[in-house]
Amino acid sequence: MAAQDTGDYNPQQQHTTNTQLLDQDTYNGQTPQTSYRTFDASIGTPSSSAALSEDYAPPGPPRNVDEDIQQLAEKLSLRELAGQMTQIQIGMLLDSEGELDRKKVEYWVGEWGVGSFLDTPTNHGGKYLAYSAKRFAKIIQEVAMSTGRRIPMIYGLDSVHGANYVDGAVLFPQQIGLAATFNTTHAYEAGRITAKDTRAAGIPWVFAPILDIAVHKLWPRVYESFGEDPYVASSMGSAVIKGLQGNYKKDRTRVAACMKHFIGYSGSRNGQDKSSAWIPDNYLMDYFVPPFQAAIDAGVATAMETYVDVNGQPVVGSHFYLIELLRNRLGFEGMLVTDWAEVDRLFTEHRAVPTLKDATLQCLKQTSVDMVMVPESESFSRDAVDLVESKRLERQRLVDSVAKVLQLKKDVGLFEKPYSDKELLPLVGSEQDKEAAKNAVRESITVLKNTGGVLPLGKKGKGGGNRKIFVTGPAADSIRALSGGWSIKWQGAEADGWYQDRGETILEGLRKEYGQRSVAYAPSVDFEGNSIEKPGETGSYLRAAQEADTIILCLGEKPYAEIVGNIDNLDLPWGQLEVILNISERVKGTSTKVILVLIEGRPRTLQWLADRVDAIVMGYLPGPWGGHPIAEVISGSVNPSGRLPMTYPKGAGDMGANYYRSGVDPYKPLFTFGAGMSYSTVEYSGLTLDHYEMHTTTYEERGYEEPSDLADEEDEEEEEAEA
Repeated sequence: MAAQDTGDYNPQQQHTTNTQLLDQDTYNGQTPQTSYRTFDASIGTPSSSAALSEDYAPPGPPRNVDEDIQQLAEKLSLRELAGQMTQIQIGMLLDSEGELDRKKVEYWVGEWGVGSFLDTPTNHGGKYLAYSAKRFAKIIQEVAMSTGRRIPMIYGLDSVHGANYVDGAVLFPQQIGLAATFNTTHAYEAGRITAKDTRAAGIPWVFAPILDIAVHKLWPRVYESFGEDPYVASSMGSAVIKGLQGNYKKDRTRVAACMKHFIGYSGSRNGQDKSSAWIPDNYLMDYFVPPFQAAIDAGVATAMETYVDVNGQPVVGSHFYLIELLRNRLGFEGMLVTDWAEVDRLFTEHRAVPTLKDATLQCLKQTSVDMVMVPESESFSRDAVDLVESKRLERQRLVDSVAKVLQLKKDVGLFEKPYSDKELLPLVGSEQDKEAAKNAVRESITVLKNTGGVLPLGKKGKGGGNRKIFVTGPAADSIRALSGGWSIKWQGAEADGWYQDRGETILEGLRKEYGQRSVAYAPSVDFEGNSIEKPGETGSYLRAAQEADTIILCLGEKPYAEIVGNIDNLDLPWGQLEVILNISERVKGTSTKVILVLIEGRPRTLQWLADRVDAIVMGYLPGPWGGHPIAEVISGSVNPSGRLPMTYPKGAGDMGANYYRSGVDPYKPLFTFGAGMSYSTVEYSGLTLDHYEMHTTTYEERGYEEPSDLADEEDEEEEEAEA
């Protein structure tokens, strides 16, 4: 999901007041359950290993809806049909105090029959800074009990790295960090835990995973992707879907997943969010389509179309992309929803139609969209009704889509129980989940440079106990920086206090590893590169650095999401880069080592200053529990195994460079796709070839039925050579 805004305008927070409260009772006076059972084979939910095996056939949306669902859809009035296809953001149901307004509920649900709501009240002036699973569940139950025909509404939420809008839920690394593990088990577990915590809030549908590939490194949604490689995105995305859904038609701890954004969203020509994409058809099919095909093969229940126009066609109005490609070629049978205000954009931004009503007509006549994320007006419902009544649109078009919407509601169990299962509430925030998140971080951390083996520093009491470590930089003591956007709020938490001590900064992690007295800290600059030293103490961080034998610079990006994260220059702000320069100049000629830790959602370039540090550690956006795992990698308590899931550019000239390229394209980035070091020494010896020739084709392609046939031929070739 995304917001309808330009520049710094943020409509998802346009109703926000300054009086939102911090919920001091996240867990309802209880301590989260330490551990729990992760799957139930009795209802067809497999273990992670079984779900990730090649012979597992996951459940998915049916080719034809159930007979009772079809009959129900056909019985609905025209207004009810349009309502079931409408999705409204939750802020439209809130009063001026941020509480649920029952008159507004009656208006949207009773009068317009709205079939779906989305988002967290936090983004729209809700009473609380974050909503616990119990508070979410209460809202959902009140709305659910207000439905006119007793057709349950379905609530959707952007749970994209854990249940990031559910207060107290365990957050995982953003997708780019998960990708760096190259481990589908972590992706599956992230999906499973996300589903459990979202379902505890009474929400059975999540807008994840993102399957766009990060082809342009300036794009502000790089961190939400699995990187630039289609195979990695396919494998990790499929694993997340299997974790989210499990046997979602029977298991009420799982949710319906939503693959997004179909298609070409990340192929922006200029790297800016929501910009037009020009993608040759062969590139689209070879690189952008495979992750979505893999998701469909994994049984994904729903899909979300993209914001942009691809090759001049706004996707939300495109017959080719949303019928021919998505439905006919890829075989997607599930429910298709638009992104935020996409139908309106056909008129307001793409200028493809003369009126808003014509935008609705184009979307419904030319595509297979089943639900419209309107999200703040009656326009779609009103226009859809009028178009049918005026004979410009067939009623059956609405019936077909509503049948898919109702089938989804049936599949996730809403007709049986339209609200939360209280037994899931004590499982939110479990220690078991926290350790799973930390393990994912441990395997994601990527050591990109390690001159002279400066890392690991050694563990406390084992070569590292007497160290004098100095830490500085805007990401050093910030949980919100570790988490990034889509964390508590759309643009991320505005203060560490919002996490209520549920997380550890890098500074705290280092002090846990080495002790309080061995790790000093002083502020230097903020994320914009502006000095934040105390008045009259300019240069104090440099003086403090002189006392250390190891300096750890924690630089990177402040939280952002979508268009708000648009930038024109991939370099880190000069003020941050100047810290590297100043520190390296101050310790020149000494034995002091400088380690750079990068906390960033996209690969920010370092100009020439990568040569001024002894080691570079890529932390990505590891989530609130990332601080200690980063420290463990630095100390050597954890042997790093992360690998870059994207190319790391050297400068502005290769912001669009990917490892797959034409043979004539240069590829000289700062760090290549797949780069990453460990602390192990690997030696290969005694290698031999078992054939005289190496072939890139299979035996069958070369006309052989068995490998022995090839061996016989090679024996004959050897005999001829001897003769």
